[in-house]
Amino acid sequence: MKRSDLPDLISFLLILMFSYATASKLIDLTSFRMQLLIQPVPKWSVTYLIYLIPLAEILTISFLLFKVTKTIGFYSAALLMLVFTIYVGLAMTGFFGNIPCSCGGVIGKLNWPQHFIFNLIFLIVSIYGIIIDYKERRFIGK
Repeated sequence: MKRSDLPDLISFLLILMFSYATASKLIDLTSFRMQLLIQPVPKWSVTYLIYLIPLAEILTISFLLFKVTKTIGFYSAALLMLVFTIYVGLAMTGFFGNIPCSCGGVIGKLNWPQHFIFNLIFLIVSIYGIIIDYKERRFIGK
């Protein structure tokens, strides 16, 4: 059986999304820091989060680029999207009170329900990548 191009397409979509999200943070690091300071996280953690979040996104992108690490990339993308989706879901319900989104670029223009749907779509895409990747590895392994 010929290997499907679907895992590569899913990787491409995730790489595109994470690249955009990371670039918008790093291009205006000062703004990203200011936005994190008004989020419900300990103030001391902002110094670390402004670097750790983009680093986690860059690592995820790196894993998704190569066939040998693509599985790790799908799991990493799913984990990041799960965390971000839970956070947006809690923000959307008012759990943290009234807080603005700390995302940059076009994503930052979304309201909480739109952002939740956006994140949910990419969470599902990541999970689908894990499933397709697993099925293909299992089939090739036989």
